[in-house]
Amino acid sequence: MSSSNCSERRSGFALVAVLWLLVLLSMISMHISAVSRTEAELTRNLTVAAQAHHAAESGVRWAIWSLTLPPEENWLADSSMHYLELNKTEIGVALQDENGKLDLNHVTYERLVALFEAAEIDEETSTPLIDAIIDWRDADDLKRLNGAEDDDYLEAGLSYGAKDAPYESVDELKQVLGMTPEVYERIGPAFTVYVRRSGVNPLVAPRLVLLALQGVDEDTIDRYIEDRRENYENDLPPPETPPFQGKLISPSLQGVYYTIHTEAVTEQGVKAYRKVIVRRRGAAARVRFELLKSSEKKEPLFFGVEH
Repeated sequence: MSSSNCSERRSGFALVAVLWLLVLLSMISMHISAVSRTEAELTRNLTVAAQAHHAAESGVRWAIWSLTLPPEENWLADSSMHYLELNKTEIGVALQDENGKLDLNHVTYERLVALFEAAEIDEETSTPLIDAIIDWRDADDLKRLNGAEDDDYLEAGLSYGAKDAPYESVDELKQVLGMTPEVYERIGPAFTVYVRRSGVNPLVAPRLVLLALQGVDEDTIDRYIEDRRENYENDLPPPETPPFQGKLISPSLQGVYYTIHTEAVTEQGVKAYRKVIVRRRGAAARVRFELLKSSEKKEPLFFGVEH
């Protein structure tokens, strides 16, 4: 073999090696670029998620700030919506005075029946569930006609029985035999455990609660909700209370316990939810608020006021 042929073969091998090296370097470069893009995207996602979370927290602070204002200047705590835009993030806040809800430990059987009817839950579902709700809180182990005590929970394969003690939180409703997520979503926001008495304040009661009081048609309730909000915003006296059949407590705009719902939506569509329960302490210039319960909700908010 001539020296020229050997030289050409070596040149060919060298060219192939260089080409393979270039391919390898190109693949490494593509991999690094892909990893960099992924990390950059992950960083952006984390940044936007943090932005949404902090915006939701800001909504909570905004609501608490409203509660520190003089009564004639703060929000009507009836779950109506308030909006704020912060750094291209829209924040929705609903403030609810717990005095506008039904206390789980004091609500009567008749009021529960009316509430389930107002929430459009069929009788086949509501009848045993209402009895089970009462059986959960009463101190005895006597089963109501359609209720549930320890044996019924065991037969259903549950590791617990009826509590036979007062509700400590509305979330306990989820443990009551027969309760489903769909039913809880409808009726849960109408209840509280902080009022510790029967009766509701009609000036801040959600629509569903007002319907459960009975004695007034839906159109009258809707007008009342609109009038109480409009009068409040225009510094006018509250409208006359419709003739509800349910027990009412003295109308007051100075509550003690409040639930704050916030929802933040970033420019990119990322959402964050917060639900906080606070208690008012002190009075006048020394008022402060104590955090009782806080959670990050993953479902859309229930605001209580419908049209």
